[in-house]
Amino acid sequence: MYSDIRNRQVLLYAVLKEGIKVKELLKNKKRTVVIAAAMALVLLVGGISISANAATSVRSYVVSKGALNSVLEINGSVETDVSKDYYSMIGCRVGKIHVKEGDYVKKGDLIISYDETELTRLASIAEYDASINAESYNDSVQTGNKAAGLYYGAKKNLKDIDATIMALQAQVTQKECELLEKRAAYADQGAKLQVSLIEWSDEPDSEEYENLQKLIQTNAYEQQYAPEIVDMQEELNVLNTQLAYYKEMKSENTSQRAASVMSVPTEGGKAKLEAIKASNEVADNARIENYNDAKNGIRAEYDGIVTAIDVTEGSEIMSNDKMATLKSTADIVIKCNVNKYDIVNIEEGQTATVNIKNKTYTGTVSRIAHMARDSGQSTGIDVEIRLDEPDSDIILGIEAKAKVTTADLADAISVPLAALNEDEDGAYVFVLRDGKVYKTFVETGVKNDDSAQILSGVSEGETVVWNDTTMLTDGMSVKVE
Repeated sequence: MYSDIRNRQVLLYAVLKEGIKVKELLKNKKRTVVIAAAMALVLLVGGISISANAATSVRSYVVSKGALNSVLEINGSVETDVSKDYYSMIGCRVGKIHVKEGDYVKKGDLIISYDETELTRLASIAEYDASINAESYNDSVQTGNKAAGLYYGAKKNLKDIDATIMALQAQVTQKECELLEKRAAYADQGAKLQVSLIEWSDEPDSEEYENLQKLIQTNAYEQQYAPEIVDMQEELNVLNTQLAYYKEMKSENTSQRAASVMSVPTEGGKAKLEAIKASNEVADNARIENYNDAKNGIRAEYDGIVTAIDVTEGSEIMSNDKMATLKSTADIVIKCNVNKYDIVNIEEGQTATVNIKNKTYTGTVSRIAHMARDSGQSTGIDVEIRLDEPDSDIILGIEAKAKVTTADLADAISVPLAALNEDEDGAYVFVLRDGKVYKTFVETGVKNDDSAQILSGVSEGETVVWNDTTMLTDGMSVKVE
């Protein structure tokens, strides 16, 4: 067959060489058909031969170092890390509500105010109660001090009274002894006179007998009324009177001591009283301070959005009733749920750009949860992106689109992603050497939509090639476009 084709080629060449003109060929229709068929066959065989010998066209890339970035796009919702529930510190009537749910407020803005008339009345009552508690403490202290004074006075008096009673008792005893001795002396003298009178009883008319009778009568009188006896008896009476007085005083002081001892504050009682005083002062001061603070109303502690109003104007509220909720717009985080395939590329500290309501913000990955969460539709890991500079345009709860820079390499060796292939043995590229391609396995790193980082396998300056439609094979000759 090959010789046939070759003969026809030679024939066509000869015909053309001899200068046969087309118009002459057209004169002989049969001859023209033969020549046309020969020419077609020659062209066909020649085309096959040309195609068989031509190299496959490829695209090429010279491996070099450069910047390589990888960005992951994820969706999330706008939330805040700082939220405060405001509770009433007093029981009062609500005055005016100055904002609505969803309103943006600046730090210091008034959210809710109390009824001024009711607030003034309650503040006055709190001050009166504080005064009553203070006076009650003072009264308790004074009562205790008085009881202590009476007790310790009676106790001291009893000591002195006992000493006085002992001294008086000794004096009474001594005076009684002296009086007895004096009367005994008179009695002894009278006895002697009686003996002498008996001796003179034989001579009753004698002068001696009469004198003895007179002396006996005088002695009997002196035993009772002698000046010394009288003085001693009076002194004894005075001493007994004093003794009785002090004994009565002792009884009174003993009763006073017994009555006051229960009212005398002990060290524990004093400590308890001081503790009660301190507790009352703290409570009273807190109440008064709360009422004074309430005059300023409920104000925003930071820039944010009022997400809840829990009271109505004119309603009566109790202490610790919830009034409002404020969420900060200065601590905004984008809460996302990332699937298990993408989470491997995300790390805390990575930078991100976030689009919220057609406005772009910068941020940083601030938290990655250490557990998966089932949202009902899919399972993922919670990731939070904290905005660097949020502003008042932020709308809480709205959807946000974030782009996280998962890699930012400044000097990476990379190849186009189109040049990278993979089989059961791993990733590989075709390296161009002397017009032929050689299959070379590589270790890859960071990838993005266009390029892949090469960690090993090819070096800077080598040329990798690929064909978008034709499968290259090891050792194939190629032609670089």
